[in-house]
Amino acid sequence: MDEDSGEESSWQPEITGVGGRRWPFILAIVVLLIVAAGMGAGFAYSNSSAQAWRESSTQAASDLASTRQDLASVTQERDQLRGVRDELTRTQSSLADMTSQFNAVSDRIRSLSNEKAQIGDQAALMTEFLAMSHQVTQEMDQCISALQTLEGYLVNSRSYDSVSLGNYTQGINKGCNQARADSDALSKKLAG
Repeated sequence: MDEDSGEESSWQPEITGVGGRRWPFILAIVVLLIVAAGMGAGFAYSNSSAQAWRESSTQAASDLASTRQDLASVTQERDQLRGVRDELTRTQSSLADMTSQFNAVSDRIRSLSNEKAQIGDQAALMTEFLAMSHQVTQEMDQCISALQTLEGYLVNSRSYDSVSLGNYTQGINKGCNQARADSDALSKKLAG
């Protein structure tokens, strides 16, 4: 014992028991917290991205519906204008026929004016018809030209103010209606 008591004791307890087992547990908790934080951030980003896509798709659907309505409206107006243009083309053809007939009648009246004094009154009437015919022809040409211009505007109707385009269309309709009324008046006068 003396030998043992003379030497300093170098025995120390081992610390590996409790403290050595804690580090893997703490490390596992830290790793789990990092993974949970990463998953939370990923979920938040995914949720935010999904919300942005929802809003974008809702806006796109709304824009598409509006565009479809505008296209349907423009298509309907274009179809109406085609009908008016076809009618104006028929009227212009009829006016050309009447002008041709009028020219033939005018030539006949000029040849008979020397023989009969009464034909002078008819010549004056035919001159009035010719003036009316030229006026109606000009009005129809202006109407057709305006309709062709309007058709170009309607193709790109989203580029123009709808109120101004509507006012322009009403102006064209007014001019075309006047041309039609003058054409009808001329036809009635020619019919006698």
